Amino acid sequence: MRKNGSNKGKAKYTCMGCRHQAVFTPAAPIRAVRYAQVERLLLERVSQRAIVRPSGVARMTVAMLAKKSPDAAE
Repeated sequence: MRKNGSNKGKAKYTCMGCRHQAVFTPAAPIRAVRYAQVERLLLERVSQRAIVRPSGVARMTVAMLAKKSPDAAE
């Protein structure tokens, strides 16, 4: 991979092997939004399996977030 200009202020990259070009977005902000949605649903006492369907987060991740959240444990 090597940097190849920019598009709308975001860096473009080119694969040197296949010449594919792409603009990559970091996963951290997207993941933070999903985890915040999961935490809101946990506060509403929605079941873990019901949270998995709309959020796209794995059930074990939902269980981990439920265990970490002090409000959801009550």
